[in-house]
Amino acid sequence: MAPPIGESLREARARRGIELSDVERATKIRVKYLRAMEEERWELLPGAAYARGFLRTYGSFLGLDGEALVEEYGHRHEPVEDRYPENEHLLLKAPGPGRPRLRFSGAVLAGLTIAALAGVVAVLGLTGGDGGERAGGEGRGAGTQEGEASPTVTSPAEPPPRPSEVSLELTSTGTVWVCLVDQRGRALVDGVTLVPGERQGPFRARAFKVTLGNGEVGLEVDGRTVQVPQLAEPLGYQITPQAVRELDPAARPTCV
Repeated sequence: MAPPIGESLREARARRGIELSDVERATKIRVKYLRAMEEERWELLPGAAYARGFLRTYGSFLGLDGEALVEEYGHRHEPVEDRYPENEHLLLKAPGPGRPRLRFSGAVLAGLTIAALAGVVAVLGLTGGDGGERAGGEGRGAGTQEGEASPTVTSPAEPPPRPSEVSLELTSTGTVWVCLVDQRGRALVDGVTLVPGERQGPFRARAFKVTLGNGEVGLEVDGRTVQVPQLAEPLGYQITPQAVRELDPAARPTCV
């Protein structure tokens, strides 16, 4: 049977003769999270997704097989519901109560169209007799004089359409774990640990959700730089053509 995960991490760090503070500077993972992994106090980590990302990064830094440690963690400590979460999608809101959408069949639409045309014909029939008299009498007096230009009616300019897609590019400034999904929940950066200077994208989609293991990354949205706080803890954002907003931990993608 494989030794406990925490024991493997402690022994590997001891063999290299480094302190937890040294690991924090190199991996940007806080000491309290590193210690929690070595003591197997997984409940102190922000969540199962971060535990996997931190464990993969820490294990690889120590020269261990990070993927094997993550797999061992999943078998020993991860609840089943965290291993197989339902895909979370960004859905357009349905109409609220009191505002139902009316749907008409083709036959009803055809009937409405015929009724409208019949009404127009009836109006023309009622007003057609007076039209000639007005044209010969009052019409000449009240109408525009010969040679005058008719007034031009200008319709108001329509507002420009809102953009339907947004572009996103990520550039790591340090070692950082990244999970990026589009509006359908499809993983574009599938829980990958980026090294300093690594670039992902540009991607285009109607919307994105991204989870970052820390703030060591730059975001470029539609060519504009978005400032990410330089924190040594997980961050999450939702990115749409209209805005970039922070996500609560429960709404952040996990890439599992």
